[in-house]
This record gives sequence, C-alpha cells and structure tokens, in this order.
Amino acid sequence: MSLAKFYIQGSRRKIQKWMGQAPTDPYMKFKEVDFFTELLLNFKPTRVLEYGSGVSTAYFNKFLSADAEWFSVENNRQWYDRMKNEIPSDRIDLVLVEVDENFDQAAETDEYVHYADKIGGKFDFILVDGINRENCIDMAHTYLSENGILVVHDSNRVQYHPHIKQFPNWMIIQDFRKTAGGFGLASNNVDLTKLVDWKRHSSIWSADSAISNLFKFKYLMGKKSKPFKLEVSTSAG
Repeated sequence: MSLAKFYIQGSRRKIQKWMGQAPTDPYMKFKEVDFFTELLLNFKPTRVLEYGSGVSTAYFNKFLSADAEWFSVENNRQWYDRMKNEIPSDRIDLVLVEVDENFDQAAETDEYVHYADKIGGKFDFILVDGINRENCIDMAHTYLSENGILVVHDSNRVQYHPHIKQFPNWMIIQDFRKTAGGFGLASNNVDLTKLVDWKRHSSIWSADSAISNLFKFKYLMGKKSKPFKLEVSTSAG
C-alpha cells in the first residue's frame, strides 16, 4: 500500500473521530498497521503474550490461525472493563493486573511483568505496548521461546533502545516522532531481516518523515528535525 493511501486512511479516521465515531482500527499510524500486519502474517506466531491491551488486540488477532493463543495483560481497570467488551473472549485471554506504572521497580519484582509466570510456558511472540516497558523487555529473555521474537511499540523512545539491544539480534525502525511510534524487534535466533519487506517499509517511513518534518516547519523555528532511521545489529541476519 502506498503512503498516499495511508494518508487518506488517516484523514478518514480523523473525520470519524471528529464525528464522535469510535475507531475500529489500532491507535497507530496506518504505515505501522501495515508493518505489524505483514509481520504477523509472515511470522505466524502460535503463542502471543501482549503487555497493554487495546483496539489493536482484537484487530491483529484476526491475522493469526484459529488455534493460536493470545494472552493480553492490562493494568488499568477502566480500560480493562472497556476492552473486555470489545475483545473476543473465545480468541483472546484478557487479564487484569491492577498495578500502577512504576519507573523504579526492578524487573525481578514487577508483578505486572511476572504475570507470565501464572500463564506458564514460553511464548514465540511478545508484544510490549503497555506500562513498565523496560522491565517487560528485560524479562522477555526469560519468557521468549528459543525461536521467538520480541516487538516493542513506540521505539522512537530512545530509552528503550539499550534494553532492546541486549538481545543478539535486533532491529529498530524510527520515524520523525520522539515520544510515540516506531518498532523495535529482537530475538535470540530469528533472522529479523527476513520478517518483513524492510526496503518497502523503509521507503514509506522515510518519505513520511521527510514530509512531516517539512510541514512542521521546524527549520523556521531553528529546531532540529528527527529523520527516519533504521538500526540493525551486526547479527540481525
């Protein structure tokens, strides 16, 4: 899909929001939805652990096989109550671990992260998109299967990068934003370079960053633009 079509979809969603219509697609840019959909279709995970539920939980689950397991851990009761009415219970196991975000808590004692112990077993796909993300990434070393992959949303936030780069194989794709968006992928043994068409996505993300930086007029205010960036570990392939 082209960048122009993503812009059209984004404009349509803004109009729907303005009209008071609840979104039915993930709270992501459509280029990110495209990226993540391709990732799921190519990798075909069978056991998913998600930290942070949302509209995207039900949306992306439909791209998995009927017998795939998807466990979603949520910490906010109000959001949990809303999501349990929107997420199909026969396809997704949504659980509430009612804790507050804690920036100082060690990963080893983080109840939110360690709910995975109660589920048991290993996961071939771990999605980090909720609270305490650094702890979730660090503990993924314990919960990820030998040939599993970790995906960290909002990896434009550079504070996640040192944690992602602890894995032997990693790739981080960033755009013009600083506090939202972007993906970090990591694995112990999987060839990350073959999971998606990186050339196509890089072209789209790069063009989007260039256009967005231009129309934000940062150069007129003397502010430095944040360009597209794709980082790859030497062992990613």
